[in-house]
Amino acid sequence: MFGLSPSSLTTALALLAAATTTVSAQGDLSSTNNITSIEGTWSSNQHVQTGGAFCNPANYSFTYPATTGISYSFTDTGFFEEAQYRFTSNASNPSCITAYILWQHGTYQLNNNGSMTLYPFPSDGRIQVQDPCAAVTNLITEYNQVTLYADWGIIMDSTRGNYKLELNRFDGAKMPPMWLMANPPNMLPTQYLTGVNASGQAARKRDLDGLTKRSGAQAVSLDLPVLLAASLGTLLVGAVGLVL
Repeated sequence: MFGLSPSSLTTALALLAAATTTVSAQGDLSSTNNITSIEGTWSSNQHVQTGGAFCNPANYSFTYPATTGISYSFTDTGFFEEAQYRFTSNASNPSCITAYILWQHGTYQLNNNGSMTLYPFPSDGRIQVQDPCAAVTNLITEYNQVTLYADWGIIMDSTRGNYKLELNRFDGAKMPPMWLMANPPNMLPTQYLTGVNASGQAARKRDLDGLTKRSGAQAVSLDLPVLLAASLGTLLVGAVGLVL
């Protein structure tokens, strides 16, 4: 009574095979899962990009870009780099506008449920906070924030004629879209640069000038819009007390 006809059994097996293929492809960076690989430097605008021109973690310094924005770089071998620059307003005191600039790098993992987890190298991350109304108006410290994105995807933006990376945070909030700026990515070396690594080895202090991993090809040239600070209000995970 509850048996399946040959045609129904064939259909069920086909659906099972398709579902299995979809799950196994969620950790796949090849074109079978997305329109292109995630490898490259992605940014919300051309002014904020990862690499040595943004941050030097060895001497705790940043080079401030012309506008706010966010940038990520990825390699297909499992490394990432992050750069953010944003403002937040104070509703009770509009003159107290706080600026945040941060950088970190490390490894990332694509999970079987379609999410992505970023695992920074703890000693290398840097964040600088400028708050004219705080007791300490300019503070730069180490930064280490594990980040979970619920899902991600790469599409072709027909308006710009370029690849677009879309990320959704763990709470479902959408990140500002980022476009491909360079491939190979512009990154500092994908290793511990300061402090002690996971094996307990102290990183040798070095001059980071000249060590930046840069693309040999021209970066993608686009007329990207400047994103308002309000659109970047959800970017700083951890620095304002948000934890996974």
